[in-house]
Amino acid sequence: MTTLNEYQQYRRDEDVPKTYEEGFGWKAIIGGLFVGFLLVPGGMFLDLMVGPGGYGQAVNWVTIILFIEIAKRCRTTLSKQETYILWSVAGGVLFMSIGQYFTSFIWNQYLVQSSFAAKFDIAHRIPIWVAPPPGSEAYAQRSLLHSDWWPQLMLMAIYIVWSQLNMYSLGYALFRITSDVERLPFPMAPITAQGVTALAESDKETWRWRVFTIGSIIGIAFGTIYIAVPTITGVVFNSPISLIPIPFIDLTQNFQDILPAVPLALGTDLSLIFVGFVVPFWAVVGGAIGGTLGQLVVNPILYNAGVLKTWTRGSTVIETGIANNTDFWLSWGIGTGVGVALIGFYNAIRGIMRSGGFAKFSKLKTPAGRGDIPVLLAILFYVVSTSGTIMLCHALVPKFPVWILLFFGFVYTPLMSYVSARMVGLTGATVGFPYVKEASFVLSGYKGIDIWWAPIPLGDFGGGTQSWRQMELTGTKFTSIIKAHIFIVPVAIVSSLFFWSFIWKMGEIPSATYPYATKFWPMRAFWQCFWATATTTGNEYFLSTIKQIPVLCGGAFALIVYTVLSILGLPTLLLYGIIGGLQVDPMNAIPMLAAALVGRFYFARRFGAENWRRYTPILAAGYFCGYGLIGMVSIAVSLISKAVSQMPF
Repeated sequence: MTTLNEYQQYRRDEDVPKTYEEGFGWKAIIGGLFVGFLLVPGGMFLDLMVGPGGYGQAVNWVTIILFIEIAKRCRTTLSKQETYILWSVAGGVLFMSIGQYFTSFIWNQYLVQSSFAAKFDIAHRIPIWVAPPPGSEAYAQRSLLHSDWWPQLMLMAIYIVWSQLNMYSLGYALFRITSDVERLPFPMAPITAQGVTALAESDKETWRWRVFTIGSIIGIAFGTIYIAVPTITGVVFNSPISLIPIPFIDLTQNFQDILPAVPLALGTDLSLIFVGFVVPFWAVVGGAIGGTLGQLVVNPILYNAGVLKTWTRGSTVIETGIANNTDFWLSWGIGTGVGVALIGFYNAIRGIMRSGGFAKFSKLKTPAGRGDIPVLLAILFYVVSTSGTIMLCHALVPKFPVWILLFFGFVYTPLMSYVSARMVGLTGATVGFPYVKEASFVLSGYKGIDIWWAPIPLGDFGGGTQSWRQMELTGTKFTSIIKAHIFIVPVAIVSSLFFWSFIWKMGEIPSATYPYATKFWPMRAFWQCFWATATTTGNEYFLSTIKQIPVLCGGAFALIVYTVLSILGLPTLLLYGIIGGLQVDPMNAIPMLAAALVGRFYFARRFGAENWRRYTPILAAGYFCGYGLIGMVSIAVSLISKAVSQMPF
């Protein structure tokens, strides 16, 4: 059984340094330029090829290993604090380049020109500050530097500044509450902290370095098969050769006679195994139970009962998922999400009361030398940045009710971020209140699709609390990360525009070269167009999809199961895993469950539970590093080959 006391083992086991040192300097600056202009294109390619995942951390680990080796040959060293900031800078540049920011340019060009935008009749109604209209010369030239992109470029620059202020103001304040006051364990934070420590101590041959090396060897071996072979063969031959299907093996059509309407697939990414080692055991078990019950058992029952009407034989796993969500699981997910959010608010209030509440926070002294900023100043930054976001949104969509924007910015976002921060502190995963934005748009009575792309002041900054905990574990002054992000923003802007333009120039996106984008982008485009129709005059399709009974049943299910688990003294993490697993195919849950079972009943007994808990974060960090090394090498070969092949001589 996983209880709060067991979670606290994560915190007691961690050795927090007594002193804090500055980590930002010339080494971090050079590292940021190195990532921005040498590794970012590889990260972009991997994002399109295998999807979001371990490649992000892979770039971080590749960067710090390279710089540590360079430092050794220059007869100098990188401190633990410098190593962590270098890790953060590398991740920050990559995230801004291929995360929620600049990838939107490539995504929006696909969405505007997609068949779904034409089918839902929204292609010509998407605002010009989102993407150029269909038929623009920017699409023919495949260039992000075309003048038709300038409105979005200016909007993106403003949005980046404000979002960064939010993350390092509200996120910091929430860290002070959840870590300093409530003393939550943050079980996922040691992955980075221990990995950084292992590399910083590599010349001492500690146990951390040995475990990290084992993970790296596994990552290199798997990356060679999974990434290098298809990437390099794609350069030599007309089409790439994949020894292992990316990102999953679609089994839906193979079992459609005995498992109708089941989106069945098996995840092929080995990183799922290492995540299964680290994530709390009962959360993994719950996900596997939910996936098995929801998809393998409930879906055939719903199909035979006539509830799942859209699914047809011969559908792929993606098509099956869209059909089932439309008929049932979208409504169920709204209900369970509301239930989980209510549970989260309840636990958050109870946690504050148990820990002494905000009265204790007001008396709390910050650790000497940690580099804390006044909480009131952080809150002021949040107020200023959110106010600016509201004004910008109102300027772009003047007819949308301002009171909804004010509610999102100053009521909902802080409360939901706190609930999410507590979940990160307890389980390492965030929790959200689903479809709040969508419901508010529909119920507001607003007509038009531009609001779906406007910079709504709605966000969840609870996940950012983990980065502050990581800095604390590595003894890094908090002011270091603020300096680092002032440097990251301009580097990411320049490198992102240049390399996304370069990759888009090489060929259409998505295409057969990019398996992940080819498989998943159509589904994402469908849902984005689907939601956009909810605020148009012709929204009958949207309204017919949201069904009252599944919504109510989903909410009741979440509340009842949580109550039963609490009364019986069983781990409530099962609930969160089950709810997540019920709505998605179990392709990721199965490998994670296998890893969790092997780790708990074999490795923990062989090495000792406490040692195994120490090993797994470093093993995972080593894997992502090795995976990234081989991935970056193979992607570099591909990019150089394609660039040379397009030269006119």
